Amino acid sequence: MSIKIISFFFGVVSIISPCFSQQTKDAGLWATLSIQHSLTKKINLAIDQELRLRENYQRINLFYTNVGIDYKFSKSIKISPTYRSIQKKRLDGSYSYRHRLMLDVTFKKKFNKVTLSERVRYQIEVQDLYTSKKGKLAEQFLRFKTDLKYPVNEKVTPYISCELRYQIRSPRGDGPTYDNGFHRIRNVAGFEYQLNKKNAVNLYYLIQTEFYISTPESIYILGIAYTLTL
Repeated sequence: MSIKIISFFFGVVSIISPCFSQQTKDAGLWATLSIQHSLTKKINLAIDQELRLRENYQRINLFYTNVGIDYKFSKSIKISPTYRSIQKKRLDGSYSYRHRLMLDVTFKKKFNKVTLSERVRYQIEVQDLYTSKKGKLAEQFLRFKTDLKYPVNEKVTPYISCELRYQIRSPRGDGPTYDNGFHRIRNVAGFEYQLNKKNAVNLYYLIQTEFYISTPESIYILGIAYTLTL
């Protein structure tokens, strides 16, 4: 089963790869602090703070704060509504303020030691709500993520993942030209290291590539995330 899933990753990349020519390229860093706290046996509170750098790690791209809840509907299904506040830095040094609502449904299944997760996310976002003529026009996307994990031991768990983003509606700029289509893929390889029961570190390398749009970009990301469980 795991071999078939891994083959799927390479199949998706091979289908889309002809669209990757004439890409502009960049490198960046994503650094995340996550705090999690169990409210009940089924409900978990999650708060994330992330900083992103781009232009070869030299310029701040954005900050964001997530506040959300994970609800364990069953052993294999999790539902996660989340609000995200985003401060995205413009080239002139000012910031664009954005508000995003996300709803994740995650399905998890184990095959011996391999854990397969499938996440479907619906997101809606507004940008510069009170300072732009288009501030009340909401972008809408669906995101489909497949994740494979294989624990080496009790502390170290390597993983790979692939995420495709489907644009439902993007009313700003030339967005409507690309409505109702896939235009971005993220491939990730990394590992999680459990320091102890309450502390964990996640190190990863992410490649984000855009396609079927007028100005596609590829970004190569080094990521580090620290999780504290209260």
